[in-house]
Amino acid sequence: QQRAAQKMMQVFNQIKPDDLHHSPRFLDVSLVLWHSNGQWLTIERNLTGDFRKYNNNTGEEIAPCCSLEDLLLAFSHWTYEYSCKELMVLDMQGVGEELTDPTVITADDQSGSRGEMVFGPDNLGDAAIKGFVQKHSCNLCCHRLGLKDLRERPGSFESSSEDEPLSEQEERDGD
Repeated sequence: QQRAAQKMMQVFNQIKPDDLHHSPRFLDVSLVLWHSNGQWLTIERNLTGDFRKYNNNTGEEIAPCCSLEDLLLAFSHWTYEYSCKELMVLDMQGVGEELTDPTVITADDQSGSRGEMVFGPDNLGDAAIKGFVQKHSCNLCCHRLGLKDLRERPGSFESSSEDEPLSEQEERDGD
């Protein structure tokens, strides 16, 4: 997950407007096999400083208090648009511009060939994306990136026809 998020952050940092001065990055991770029990572990550099969590894997986000926090929340929004609404990077956390342990959320329960969830059990799928769409407040960074408010867009989770009541004609047609 961290590698996938890292690659998207690299693209994001290349395409974002120059006046968005922060260049956040995900730490490099190493995959290590623990021979005594055959378990795989990920290892990364220890972060020191004020550790913050900006959003979680259910789509809830903090009330941003600075331009870095605005940018990180806009990054989650951008990943959804960049991936053509197929995935989103959530669970943004770290110290300053150094981030760790994100969750990559896929738009639906896309299982691997052996039935396991793509990106693991923290991938809450459509529920997490819907949560983000409903709770995210676009900020100046979203607007500078050309992102539209997710709640005002036809076809977004918020305006999905499955959540709307049936019209009288649709009710009659269903009988």
